[in-house]
Amino acid sequence: MFEAALPTLGKRFRTIALDTLGYGLSDKPERELEPEDYAQSIAEVADALGLGCLTVCGVHTGATFAIQLAIQYPERISALVLSGPPLRTPLPPGAPRRKPRMQPPPPPREDGSHLVKLWKARWQVAAPIDPKVFQKRFLTALMTGDSSVSAYHAVYKYDLTDRLKLISCPILIVYGDRDVETPNIEQVLPLIPEIPTHIIPGGNIYTVDVCTDAWCAAVGDFCIQAFD
Repeated sequence: MFEAALPTLGKRFRTIALDTLGYGLSDKPERELEPEDYAQSIAEVADALGLGCLTVCGVHTGATFAIQLAIQYPERISALVLSGPPLRTPLPPGAPRRKPRMQPPPPPREDGSHLVKLWKARWQVAAPIDPKVFQKRFLTALMTGDSSVSAYHAVYKYDLTDRLKLISCPILIVYGDRDVETPNIEQVLPLIPEIPTHIIPGGNIYTVDVCTDAWCAAVGDFCIQAFD
């Protein structure tokens, strides 16, 4: 997710990208995890690397875990960058918890048609993007298998809009104008007017890949200001 940004941000900061539990080459969880579990795993990585106070950036589901991390370990987080966060308007009291709509990859078929089906479904929300870059994202999701949707069960445990009000460190919301989360984000922004936002023209679900320079500039400038 952050591969394209690491060389640029790495010129200004010590920049570390990690696999969320169940994704990439990380261990696959044997149970359904909660936001607190994901936040704890990030804190444990920071401890293992001997890191102190952190600026944390999360994209989409990762933004949920970044928020939980700042709530769970406020003394460890100096600033948050939420890229395309899955914000929703708060549910009324007593309303049932939201459920994810993401589906795991389709089961394998002898003729490989399941790969074409998955490719087309993901391409619709990712294009325009370099097919080589998209293929890397596609293969990563395929390799993750059923775990690719595990984190989504944790995403909707809390109303993030209300959770943001529990955080005291600086926050930046950055998103592409073509991101699938953009309509929801813009619906929520009037409820959190004190949080600065940065819109990236042409950005989509892979804004970090398709608008790398613009994304890195926005994130890097915010981090510098947060440190000051």
